[in-house]
Amino acid sequence: MKWIKLNGTYGYEDFINTEFQDFLNSWAINNLYLFDDNGAFRKFCILDNCINFPHQIINYLKQKIIKFEKITDWKPEPIFKDYIGINFKGGSIHTHKDVNDGKYIHTRYNIITSYPEKGGESLYGDYVNVLKEKIVWKCIAGKIPHGSKEVLSDKPRITLSLGFLIRNNE
Repeated sequence: MKWIKLNGTYGYEDFINTEFQDFLNSWAINNLYLFDDNGAFRKFCILDNCINFPHQIINYLKQKIIKFEKITDWKPEPIFKDYIGINFKGGSIHTHKDVNDGKYIHTRYNIITSYPEKGGESLYGDYVNVLKEKIVWKCIAGKIPHGSKEVLSDKPRITLSLGFLIRNNE
């Protein structure tokens, strides 16, 4: 796993292995009936609502993030929790900020399991980031406007998004 600088943020390459990547992509596509429509050409599934999702994977990945990021004071994000989002061809995510909880800042660690050949770039503040598969990147969702550009190819953008409320000690 290698730390990488992105525009306005950072991430880690090879955060997940190919086995996890393939499993998450297959699970998402095979369980589309569990997903809600979240705009044109977009699907969204909060994993707590999916009885057949192996939650031990989420626990493992969250503990890995907590260790690498040295997160000590946090609580689970209660609205979107942990979810998988899929943007198919034509899908994008409008620019927005998420809700904080007092001194606890809504922070998401987004694991890219599928990335389109064209489009799907991440919008983060005033920046655009071209991502790639198997990375995790940090999104301070309660402070920085974020979204994504339209997917322009048949390959979807699939993101496992892990939600934290992390105490801001500033």
